[in-house]
Amino acid sequence: MCFSATASFATAAVTGSIGLLTIGRARTWTEIPLAAVPLLFAAQQAIEGVLWLTLGTGPSTMLTGVLANTFAVFALMLWPLWSPLAVGLAEPDRTRRALIFVVFAAAVPLAIYGAMNISANPYGACIVRHSISYANGHPYANLALAAYGICTCLPPLLSSYRSLRWFGVFVVAGLAVSTAFFLFTAFSVWCFFAAAGSLAIFGHYARLPSLAALEARIAR
Repeated sequence: MCFSATASFATAAVTGSIGLLTIGRARTWTEIPLAAVPLLFAAQQAIEGVLWLTLGTGPSTMLTGVLANTFAVFALMLWPLWSPLAVGLAEPDRTRRALIFVVFAAAVPLAIYGAMNISANPYGACIVRHSISYANGHPYANLALAAYGICTCLPPLLSSYRSLRWFGVFVVAGLAVSTAFFLFTAFSVWCFFAAAGSLAIFGHYARLPSLAALEARIAR
């Protein structure tokens, strides 16, 4: 994330707390992947917090490389798969769910492409203008970048839940701002926007009746 280790750790603490609350509101196993999204963002922000500390101590170390590539796994492999999977499992409308899982099918080869990219050319990290830049000297092909944007941004926009569509809008806006104003640190900055947008997921679960409330209705 931008600014400092403190900002990254603070964001991790907030999104992690939100994640614990949303996990507690999940009513079935199909809702757990979506409820876990804030927790995953918290983990990613915590990785960046530690990376800030290691980058601030001097030249890159083995730990710096491990952290940078762990962040890359989150960004390039996990999120393209997790976004359509989590939203699709939680989607009640059959048509929308089918469309979302088409996106998931497209995300599988994209995640494999990301794994090959990371394996063949490990990532490094450095601080650029108060943000962290990740690079491996082998940028993604334009077609892969377009597919990445679709796989990560489109699923929540296809949801029948308004709160999840707002989350999708926030993610798309974050991508636009990150690309336009933070070109060399876009992934780091976009991660922050998406983490902040995960508040919408908490709002989604806050509006849904809890499992206890559903059980009470059934018992009546």
